Amino acid sequence: MAGAGPVTPLAVTPSPLWYADRATGAVTMLLLTTALVLGMGTTVRWKSAIWPKYISSALHQNVSLLIFCFLGVHVATAILDPFAKLGLKDALIPFSSWYRPLWLGFGVVAAELTAAMAVTSLLRRHIGYRLWRFLHWFSYLVWPLAFLHGVGTGSDARIAWFLWVQAICVFAVWLGLVFWRLSFGWPKHRWPRLAAAVACSLAVVGAGVWLLNGPLAPNWAQVAGTPIALLKEAHPAPAP
Repeated sequence: MAGAGPVTPLAVTPSPLWYADRATGAVTMLLLTTALVLGMGTTVRWKSAIWPKYISSALHQNVSLLIFCFLGVHVATAILDPFAKLGLKDALIPFSSWYRPLWLGFGVVAAELTAAMAVTSLLRRHIGYRLWRFLHWFSYLVWPLAFLHGVGTGSDARIAWFLWVQAICVFAVWLGLVFWRLSFGWPKHRWPRLAAAVACSLAVVGAGVWLLNGPLAPNWAQVAGTPIALLKEAHPAPAP
């Protein structure tokens, strides 16, 4: 593979399932970002003259339902797509896949946490508000896992529209978390809020540095853990 330059699965003609997998993954990330921002707005009881509080709560619930629809299609098309040769085990057991196991595993964990929060929301009356709220804190873990999964596993990391989608999601979450959640939440904990805001800002900078030196760098397919057999299939050697 030396001297062949960057290798990417785009060298072969993708199937319609591959396009569906990419599209539903991007839409799921946008919906997940929207749900997280709306959830933070609902938590701090943010409202205005043109945006009553109850609208945010209703939107948060409806967007959360849409997430499961697109997430289900995303997982199904990833399994059915013949390129990566993924199975049901890869979609259920984190970090067990032969195809980019770390980055695909992040997506599996994010999907399972999302499903767990949905189940606990349906059982909220039975488990109590305190336990439900504690479990719902994991929503802040789902988003970065989904981000790492999309950037690390997807083959669109260098495409402009994908970078714009990720940038919009990062900016929306950073803005909502730092200026909404940390500005209006925990009014009596000034220094923890300030430390959390600094940590969030440093995380955004760290993500940018990682992008430049990881998914945007040459030969990320090999570094990310794409099997050699798939790389040869996607980028066959030229005829002598």
